[in-house]
Amino acid sequence: MEYLLIMLLVIVTIFLGKVGTWFGFSEVVGQLFSGIILGSSILNIVQSSHLIHLIAEIGIFLLMLNSGLESDLKEMKRYIKASSLIAVMGVLLPLITFPIAFLFLGYNIQTSIFAGVVFSATSISITLAVLSEQKKLATAIGAIILSAAVIDDIIALFAVTLFSVLVGGGALGINSILPLLAFALGILLRKYNFSDKIGVISTKMGNSFFYPVFFGSIGLEIIIQGLGDKITAIIIFSILAIVTKFVGSLWGAKISGLDTRVSSAIGAGMISRGEMALVIIQIGISSHIIDDYTSAEFIVAVIVSTIVAPIIMKPLFKKI
Repeated sequence: MEYLLIMLLVIVTIFLGKVGTWFGFSEVVGQLFSGIILGSSILNIVQSSHLIHLIAEIGIFLLMLNSGLESDLKEMKRYIKASSLIAVMGVLLPLITFPIAFLFLGYNIQTSIFAGVVFSATSISITLAVLSEQKKLATAIGAIILSAAVIDDIIALFAVTLFSVLVGGGALGINSILPLLAFALGILLRKYNFSDKIGVISTKMGNSFFYPVFFGSIGLEIIIQGLGDKITAIIIFSILAIVTKFVGSLWGAKISGLDTRVSSAIGAGMISRGEMALVIIQIGISSHIIDDYTSAEFIVAVIVSTIVAPIIMKPLFKKI
């Protein structure tokens, strides 16, 4: 029965992804909605499970592997100064703003600081999916965003590791660094002649099965019911998630000397949180830094930013 439900998730995710493109949105937007519709929030047909989680992780691995195979390391190194400034500014603003907002809304200092760590991360895979869809992955702006997102996530992973060890007694698992490892493997394989064949095979596998499960599984994580009394806080978190990342990354791009149009597109490209933020949230739960109830609020804001990011990115990328 579970296999049939997974196939249903795949079919609906692919279909809604196409619907998203028909309406002028990114394919990723429609795919994310599939999990919300099929999950506990609406129809309650498909629930997140260990198998779905495993398939989703393979999807992340393939997506990141392909991103590495398609990325030009020399081009990334060329823009390392701009990427570093974008990453640092894109981390600092959420890291400062979120704890202040959480404390103001009555959360304890531990949860407030952890919120800053969660929302400092950028979703590399979702951003790269839109970059690839817009044919921007091999361009200068793609290289800048890619480099910045990698640096961004390294900072976030280091921060959550340190915080979980000092506060919750936790440790960093392999799942947390899987996206970065897969991306690094793709870059290493790129220099070999057989890398093209690997890219073709892994892309077909990903598009037909693993990617839909990954993007659909993000929507399955959220349960809308029971969050009614937290609507105001969630709206604030979602707005901050979008604005802090966009403005922080835009400032970093402007400081590095890039023009306003390119800086705005880069800022939009850094908004999405997605799987990396969800991984950090899970580390927080396992380290007893936050509870399941609080994590649900985080996840809603993460998903909102993940849905909004491609919508903002698409028109800004078209102007480049």
